[in-house]
Amino acid sequence: MLTRNATLRFAIPDYVTNPKSDRRSERSKQAILDATRELLAEEGGVRSLTIEAVAARSGVAKTTIYRRWRDKWELALDAAMIDMLTTFDDPIDVGETREELITFVNSAIRTLGSTPYGPAMQGLASEVATDPELARVYQEYVVDPRRRQIEAVVERGIERGDLGPDTDPRLVQELLIGAIYYRLLFSGPPLDRKLGPRLVDAILDGFRVRPAPSARPRANPPS
Repeated sequence: MLTRNATLRFAIPDYVTNPKSDRRSERSKQAILDATRELLAEEGGVRSLTIEAVAARSGVAKTTIYRRWRDKWELALDAAMIDMLTTFDDPIDVGETREELITFVNSAIRTLGSTPYGPAMQGLASEVATDPELARVYQEYVVDPRRRQIEAVVERGIERGDLGPDTDPRLVQELLIGAIYYRLLFSGPPLDRKLGPRLVDAILDGFRVRPAPSARPRANPPS
């Protein structure tokens, strides 16, 4: 069983808070998530996903699945994004703001540009936008952890003089990730390896330190 944080039922394995707990619970969780990803990759994606199919594919009872996830949308969000965050590269301090920002954005491009993750998020977008509980889960377990990463990158960039002192980490995150989702959901060009550096260069240009405007010479008063 998983310890639930607020109303989220899949965040913290019991063995983290109770070392004596049977780790079979975590193995069954991974079996469910793996089965969900397999089903999401098949025709129909998240719209065709059912808890019954996940139970059959994973060999885990429906009752166990419903103890962990509220519905198929919460399960799909965990499988397609939340559980995948552990595979994202951490933009650690490498002494170069541009490289750190590229590291941050490329993980999202790599995941959302591949199957089943991109198509699953296409199907989930409207649910996240209209379901307050699903939106809360996405905010708490996807947006906020990634914002903490970008805050550290921006802070270092300001210290190095690569970014202006008033650079807003939230806005940087929204501009970087928002552009990826716009392509994924609306405009259609591929999420390829060229996109990350282009987005980052635009961010660095937009938020760079601006020279102070030079004072205009005063005009001589009329004699």
